[in-house]
Amino acid sequence: MKNLTLPAIELHQDGSRLIVTKMRAADLKDFTVVEPFDHAKDFDDPSQGYQRPAEPARVKQFANYMRKELEEGGRVCMPTAILLSGRNAGLTVNAEGNVTLKSSNKLPLIDGQHRVRGFDYAIDAKGMTEMAEYEVPVVILLNVDKVQEMRQFATVNGTQKSVRTDLVNMILTQLAGREGDEAIRTGDQWKVVVSQVVSRLNGDKSGPWYDRIVMPDMTAYSKQEQVDDPELRHRRIVRATSFMTSLKPIESYLSEHFERDSSLAKRTEALFKPVDAFWRALRELTPEPFESAADYVMLKTPGLFALHKVCLKLMQDMYVGRRDWDVANFKHMLQEGRLTDAGLWFAGSGTEAVADGGEASKYGSMKGFAELADMLYQDLKQ
Repeated sequence: MKNLTLPAIELHQDGSRLIVTKMRAADLKDFTVVEPFDHAKDFDDPSQGYQRPAEPARVKQFANYMRKELEEGGRVCMPTAILLSGRNAGLTVNAEGNVTLKSSNKLPLIDGQHRVRGFDYAIDAKGMTEMAEYEVPVVILLNVDKVQEMRQFATVNGTQKSVRTDLVNMILTQLAGREGDEAIRTGDQWKVVVSQVVSRLNGDKSGPWYDRIVMPDMTAYSKQEQVDDPELRHRRIVRATSFMTSLKPIESYLSEHFERDSSLAKRTEALFKPVDAFWRALRELTPEPFESAADYVMLKTPGLFALHKVCLKLMQDMYVGRRDWDVANFKHMLQEGRLTDAGLWFAGSGTEAVADGGEASKYGSMKGFAELADMLYQDLKQ
């Protein structure tokens, strides 16, 4: 066990207590810990975390930046503080203006894990021992629990930074599960709903989306994993962020017209059922893109955004026509159009993939996805 005594200042911000201090870069790994999000755990599992896995490329990029600066005689200046939690650590600033940390009670890392990992990689793997003494600014939140840490994480990564939103949405889902629907402001409630739907779709072994989605704590299968098991080439082919965003118009329609005063659980069920039925109908009508998903764009970003727009239009038509949003009715609505032609969705092959791909593969922007959706819907109406 190691102890580390540091100079510190305690601040008070609208009822929150913070400690501002500094740490040697070499000490960061011994006194901080990352609590990762695990999509396989329930949101109310006490061991559930809220961090995505560190990305090796970002860790190496950070270390390479420092090495380049040192080699070229530059200055490595990083004034942004690493944010830690003092949860259960009993930290206080003593009369001498110091705070003592214990390696046996590591502080949860709320923001800055790539910098912490980057310093560790630079010092141990790259031999940049001169960085061991580098002073890193640190802020420690004192009077917080894990739920409050999650809130802070969501604020930093969802509001103050421009980052992927899938994990932030999952954190909001955890907050709703722990504190109730009222803990989530109205403008963010759709994020909880779509997050739960995406998680259910990805985890349903009988469904068309099983293991197709790169969840926040996942990475796509590596080339070697795909070589060892060729079936994995057709798994984890689209990020959760894209799926969640593409569902927002459908969720908004359902919430506004049918589920305005419903709980988040009911809104989740209301969204899951028609979306799942829509994709199951497509799988029955057009099996090829589901059997070889990597070779088609139907289950990738172009298909997601275009087809969810079509799904919404069909739901509106089916409601007017008093048809249930089930597999049989979606099949009836879809079977006459080009939408079910697998060739339309072929991704192409070789270095000139776009040239020999199907028509849908040539749409590569949000504007294009909307145009593709309009084309497919008008074709169904003829």
